[in-house]
Amino acid sequence: MPLMRSLAGALGLYLALTAPAVMAGPRVVSADGAITETIVALDATDLLVGVDTTSHYPPQVVGPLPKIGYLRALPLEGVLSLKPSRLITTEEAGPAQTIERIAAAGVDVVQLPVARDVPATLARIERVGELVGHASEAQTLTGRMREQIEAVQATMAGKADARVLVLLAAGDHGVMLAGRDTAADALLKTLGLANALPDVNGYKPASREALLVSRPDAIVIAEARPGEFRADQWPGLTQLPAWQNGYHVAASAMLLLGFGPRLAEAMQTVANVIPDANASPATTAHAQ
Repeated sequence: MPLMRSLAGALGLYLALTAPAVMAGPRVVSADGAITETIVALDATDLLVGVDTTSHYPPQVVGPLPKIGYLRALPLEGVLSLKPSRLITTEEAGPAQTIERIAAAGVDVVQLPVARDVPATLARIERVGELVGHASEAQTLTGRMREQIEAVQATMAGKADARVLVLLAAGDHGVMLAGRDTAADALLKTLGLANALPDVNGYKPASREALLVSRPDAIVIAEARPGEFRADQWPGLTQLPAWQNGYHVAASAMLLLGFGPRLAEAMQTVANVIPDANASPATTAHAQ
């Protein structure tokens, strides 16, 4: 029996030494909703050990994952408690001291550029693919997205330069006007559309006066959460011709402003409510 045990032990050691190594993927924390969406779209969800509070799509996938807080106010202990090997976020993440301390703790911190146009969006997706070991899947995804985006842009003949009013229904922050140098303005540019508020910079609180002078051809409402915008509380908006004629849509802010793998869908959502010279009044749309 001792000899048999010795032989069995030797055989086990031999098999352990000669078996192919199984390389575990990185333990990833994602602190950006669009980056999280990308990781899911690349079928790398199994690498995620935690996400930030801007990551809520698709809900059935990211909902059960631990939340580490908001990407601009990352908690040191909250991130490190998940024992990640890599934190993937954007240049908007902070505070800077926390980012530095996370990196000093041995976590590979990758801060990607903020995407605000089509090339930057596709490049970021491909970079995320490299970081999670799904580069070929990322190439396939961006190739498909290019075709979809070009198809949407092709539908804009006769609609370019339409004036679009974009409102952000931001929960506790109220309803905001989306002016220049915002993700909303960047989305309009992908379609060749004009911001109805060219003199507003950034996001500003909405007012009845600003709505009346905007004279939009279409209205887009980005909701932080479904149903957050209450049209009955904004009679100045609902009396505008664009609203009366049905050229308006309410959709998820992450869809519209995230510049992630659903960018073509976001562009199509806006394109659907842009009138052209021969259009009949559209029906109200609502997208999540």
